[in-house]
Amino acid sequence: MRPRADEVSGVRRWLAALGAVIGAIAVAVPCAQASSTCPAPRCMDVAIPLPTGVHVTDNHVRVLLPTGYSAGHQRYPVLYLLHGAGDTYTAWTTKTDVTAFSGGFPVIIVMPDGGHDSQAGWYSNWLDGSYQWETYHLGVLESWVDHHLRTVAGDDAVAGLSMGGFGAMSYAARHPGMFRAAASFSGAVDTQYGAPASGVVFDQLNGQYGTPSGRVWGDQQSDASTWAAHNPTALAARLAGTELFIACGTGTPGGPQGEEPTNPGGYAIENGVFQMNLQFVRALDSAGVAHHDDFYVGGVHDWPYWQADLHWALPQIVAALLHAPR
Repeated sequence: MRPRADEVSGVRRWLAALGAVIGAIAVAVPCAQASSTCPAPRCMDVAIPLPTGVHVTDNHVRVLLPTGYSAGHQRYPVLYLLHGAGDTYTAWTTKTDVTAFSGGFPVIIVMPDGGHDSQAGWYSNWLDGSYQWETYHLGVLESWVDHHLRTVAGDDAVAGLSMGGFGAMSYAARHPGMFRAAASFSGAVDTQYGAPASGVVFDQLNGQYGTPSGRVWGDQQSDASTWAAHNPTALAARLAGTELFIACGTGTPGGPQGEEPTNPGGYAIENGVFQMNLQFVRALDSAGVAHHDDFYVGGVHDWPYWQADLHWALPQIVAALLHAPR
């Protein structure tokens, strides 16, 4: 049974704002504190060899090593840091100060590509068989990292923004015990919010803004079980035992990182994502799963806020990794 026309119309209006800001994110101006450099020897870009049967649009990854890595023999935990639907593996280092900020923390930061725009991968193996992002990230890439870098086996965390926030929580929930900590910044953590009408609109906006088309998880209604199998809100109980960090704004004026009056869509999408985060937190609470939150009044779906979210979460993530039982 297809959703009624009035349901589609109402959700279309909300998701049109979502689509507009996803497009804007792809060309967002770096925040004032950002560093666009990726200096050696701390930073390196690598093309990860792909085995037969694993297909992605870009196999490049950017790695940030802690200060002093090249001069010592110490092993480090790993943070996989994921980007959003309009960006690439370089985005975190070009649009935030993560390079300078992370230098003093004893952690290796791995930033893989996850596809973007109409080929945004949504950190999943696509139902239509086109791409295997989950296999690439959690199998191929993780194996390469552990074999080529001085890592501490089993001490991994995952974090991301927007689509990447979804990916962080989805990966952690789908693979309990793989990540000791997971963080979402303005994450799309309830992909079935507004279903079944939202699935229709996601399909319509995919070509322009990278929303998840039916190629990723199928039809939102007839393939609801596949959507639920990737949806962090539906999988909330499986996150028990993982240190969770959730940050999001309300999408209203007065945010702590300033205003963007020329980006009204950014407020609309942050408000919509805030509703997803409320649903996610309710599901966690219902399942008795502990979480650390930074929900703030105001905020725009853009880089100054995600940089601040990273500053809030990274020290806590590293502490969770360093103090985890071996």
